[in-house]
Amino acid sequence: ATAGPDGDAAAAAALDGALLTLRKMLEDAPKEFEEKSGPAFASLIPLLLKTFQCPAEKVKKEGLRCINNLIETLPAGLVVHMNDYLGGLSAMAADASWEVRRLVCQAIVTMLSLRTEYLQPHFSAISEFILNATADESEDVALEACEFWLTFASLEEDICSPDMYGYVQQMLPRLMPALLKGMVYVEEKREELMDANALDESNAADRVQDVAPIFHSSSAKRGGDESDEEGNGDDPDDDNEWNVRKCSAASLDSLANMYGPEHILPPLLPLLQESLSHSDPWVREAGLLALGAVADGCEDSMSEHMGQLHPFMMAQLTDASSIPQLKMIAAWCLGRYSHWAVGQVHNGQPDILGKMTEALMGRALDVNRKVQVAICSAFGVLVETGGDLLTPYLEPVYRTLVQALNLYHTRSLVTLFDVMGSMADYLGPIIGEGQLPTIIVPPLQRFWHQMARNNPLDRTIMPLVECLASTALVMGPNYQPWALQTFDGAMSMIERCLMHLSTMDDNYFDEEADPIVCASDLLDGLVEGLDANFPALLSSSTRYGEHFLGVLHTLTHHDVAGVRMSAFALFGDLARQAPTVIQPGMNELLGGAIICIDAMFPSVCNNAVWSIGEVCVKCENSPDSLQPFAQDIVDALITLLMGNAVNSEGHALVVPGIAENAAATM
Repeated sequence: ATAGPDGDAAAAAALDGALLTLRKMLEDAPKEFEEKSGPAFASLIPLLLKTFQCPAEKVKKEGLRCINNLIETLPAGLVVHMNDYLGGLSAMAADASWEVRRLVCQAIVTMLSLRTEYLQPHFSAISEFILNATADESEDVALEACEFWLTFASLEEDICSPDMYGYVQQMLPRLMPALLKGMVYVEEKREELMDANALDESNAADRVQDVAPIFHSSSAKRGGDESDEEGNGDDPDDDNEWNVRKCSAASLDSLANMYGPEHILPPLLPLLQESLSHSDPWVREAGLLALGAVADGCEDSMSEHMGQLHPFMMAQLTDASSIPQLKMIAAWCLGRYSHWAVGQVHNGQPDILGKMTEALMGRALDVNRKVQVAICSAFGVLVETGGDLLTPYLEPVYRTLVQALNLYHTRSLVTLFDVMGSMADYLGPIIGEGQLPTIIVPPLQRFWHQMARNNPLDRTIMPLVECLASTALVMGPNYQPWALQTFDGAMSMIERCLMHLSTMDDNYFDEEADPIVCASDLLDGLVEGLDANFPALLSSSTRYGEHFLGVLHTLTHHDVAGVRMSAFALFGDLARQAPTVIQPGMNELLGGAIICIDAMFPSVCNNAVWSIGEVCVKCENSPDSLQPFAQDIVDALITLLMGNAVNSEGHALVVPGIAENAAATM
């Protein structure tokens, strides 16, 4: 560990190799390494601590990485030398190497997260160091330091001591400027974004790296557990890179929730005023990011300032000279304060949602694709918050969104379909009234069939079909003019995907069956929307009507769990809304549902149990058709009710909602 850059080359190389080997083992299995090293492990920590004093940067870095990998398991040898370790970190806090400084910050953040008790006696000095490091000239060091504030604000109350809480509270007037500065795009990033803006305003197709993978979430019936694979969608930026800007905003958000407006706003408001009135649009952009970041923790107290700030946000959005990034962040920030806007409607300002809608729709046809996505996302938030308060503006909104179909490319289209689906979900049957169906449905149908002709398995079709499923469900009988076209399109989608998968000899990922799941949910939307009129729709389909039950039976036995899950959702709704449709195939479908009462596949099991319950309700006056299956159903339900379901290893399975579903069916 004392080998320096001028020492013996062979010894230095051996040291480098030893440290690298040790680091790899400690990364992968620190506990196992400690246990199998025996007594020799006790001498390892002092040797690693000596590397902190080595003049060779590489040695210090590897020594740091080795010990940092031991923080979680915290062997006794590290506990004994904890003061030496913390002293070594302190000595390297001002190291000339930015990589060493980054590793020091990383160690402190890891300690704060996992071993807070060892930092508490030194918390004031550590916080001061981290505050300085948050403004480090190296972005990598600044990012690692900024993680400290995000981690601190996420600590449980019983871990964050009153002294720690109080010290950071005193630091807030000095911390706020550092976080706000970190939110401003650096010059290099600005140039990169301006180049990207030119590409986003061209008519070229979206690049593959700009479009996130598209998945479909199946329908879970009563009590089912639907996972959210898309996250919360509350990222104002258009990339997945975790950087100082995002970490600073996330830290401010978390600190605002931790300390509340009484401690956050006094130091922050003057900084916001300065940023939002700045002549540099990039500084104003960062100010809007900070304003949106505190919306959750300080919304009530910010209300008194919204009279000025809300028009300012809309002005930044609608100003033709605004850079795209300013328009994007203004749209996001408007969404963050949508609850305030809805509250103003109830307080006697009914036109505020109209002004917001006009501002957002005025930018919906912007040539920049990232602005298009931001506008659709922000309007989706407004729809979720405002609900039927947006009813007076629906016709111009839908006309604008339909016009966007011809302008948008892949990523913007996916967001557009998502927001139109949300409008159906949150506004309900109102979108089926008057002229709205003729404005909404025909363009979507044309777009769908055009895409299907080009590539029937194009995954961009799935958000469109999801949108149609929600639309058909809430429009109900008013969707009838397009029901046959929709039914045939969904059946064709299932048929083509089944044919495609059949050529792959079962060598495919579950996600490749998503088009089947999506189309099944669209059929389910038709069943729920048309209700008793669905049998007539089935009879009118010369192409697929007589094959429908056979296809449904095939789907209930499909290898992919998501396909079976959606198939049983469809089966149950058919039993509830149009039981005559399933009567000819009842025995096969009911038998398949009983087989799928298997807690190893919880979502499939939930929907299978639910669908059987719906069949039972319809058989109340004619139980003979259930008689052959009664004992098998009861036996399967008892297993679920008693909590006796086990996995392949014999461990008990706990499935959310399964006991409730089983009880209702019983």
